[in-house]
Amino acid sequence: MKNLIAGLTLLLVPFISVSQITNTGDKFSITPEGFTQSVIREYSGKTDSDLHESIFLWAKYTIDNYEEALVRDVPYEYLEFRMFVPQGIVLEDNGEIYQWDVMMDVGFRLRDQEIRYDIGLVEVSSPDAPTFALEGDPNEWSFFDNDGKTRSFNKEAQEQINSIANNIIRSVSAYVNRDATIPAEESEE
Repeated sequence: MKNLIAGLTLLLVPFISVSQITNTGDKFSITPEGFTQSVIREYSGKTDSDLHESIFLWAKYTIDNYEEALVRDVPYEYLEFRMFVPQGIVLEDNGEIYQWDVMMDVGFRLRDQEIRYDIGLVEVSSPDAPTFALEGDPNEWSFFDNDGKTRSFNKEAQEQINSIANNIIRSVSAYVNRDATIPAEESEE
């Protein structure tokens, strides 16, 4: 009986991992619950080893102290970094400029010429700006001022966080495709 249960468990583990990939999108879009989807990109002709090496190159030249930022490395399968983005959110309100630093976990799952990008928002903080919080319904973004009043900067903050996340995909893709042949421009006749 124990062998049957152990065998079923081993069969279900890959199924559970694959089933988590089903919530995907073309790009990241944050909600008050955080990033609730993954983004999968295909890189034809690239092995898992090529993808792993490209992500390390990207990290080396993009993330300060990338070796310390490395959270997990399962060779040719998975990489995760904790990224710090100084002044990732900059907003203006009544002539005042507020800035928040953004900390996020960025995971890369490699399989069959694909990278599944997963991003988790860890912290948004500032020593000088109001406290940042994602609250309420999916369309409500709130910043709490020092006096406890809620200030809403909804769309602008969301767009800046989305931009950070989606630029990670663009940036990594540039490293993955660094050896791509660029076709010559066609001459106009």
